[in-house]
Amino acid sequence: MAIHAHSTLRRTCLTLATITATLAVLVGANSSAVPAESGTATPQVAEIAPEHRNDTMLVIGDSYSSYYGDRSTRYPGWWAVLAADLGLDPVLHAEPGTGFLARNSLCTGTRYADRLATVRRHDPRLLFIEGGRNDWRRCTPDGRVVESTRTEIVAALEDYFSRLGRTWDRLGRDRADVYVLSPWGRSRGDKARVIRPLIRRTALEHGFSWVPTRRLTWELAPDGIHPQNDGSRFLRDEVLRNSDLAYRFGHP
Repeated sequence: MAIHAHSTLRRTCLTLATITATLAVLVGANSSAVPAESGTATPQVAEIAPEHRNDTMLVIGDSYSSYYGDRSTRYPGWWAVLAADLGLDPVLHAEPGTGFLARNSLCTGTRYADRLATVRRHDPRLLFIEGGRNDWRRCTPDGRVVESTRTEIVAALEDYFSRLGRTWDRLGRDRADVYVLSPWGRSRGDKARVIRPLIRRTALEHGFSWVPTRRLTWELAPDGIHPQNDGSRFLRDEVLRNSDLAYRFGHP
């Protein structure tokens, strides 16, 4: 189960709403392929303006989210399937190669703290913060990519979750409605052992809900990073299994 700052669980019955826009998706050669990563690609950012806040699920993330589309596409994302399970409209603001500290390999992307305006604008029912995989690297002021130190990662996490907490509080929201997860494949396992516990600790210290997810196998993420379709469904299953969401939303 997810670990929460607040123990009260609310059972919520929500109706399915129509998604008002089609999210961008990178399509590979066949249905089991992993969408290809491109260092020069324009970051995929999709935002859907909901009619009602309580029908909305906002996802802030990296390529584990941005490379995939809604359920009508060839590669539905973990977030798209989860939103359908919960009866929520997904809103996605995700960019490949980015994170709490990272700004992609070209230093042209945004960090998660740069997307707090999206949280304020949409004021979602649930907020998902997905990331961490890219934060082993950072950009220097002159645009070079260098390896991050543990101290730099800790500082970026503290800054982000502090600012997110203030933003969420001003919206009058329960911090337990913010779910934090850090999907990871089989590559860079040494970095996973450092970064994921730091994200967990900092998220919990600020009262947010941590959702543990098992690392993706080579079968589920053939490039060692990005899930194929079964991998995206695996992540959806992990979120439902390791959080209170199935209980709260009456999902079997």
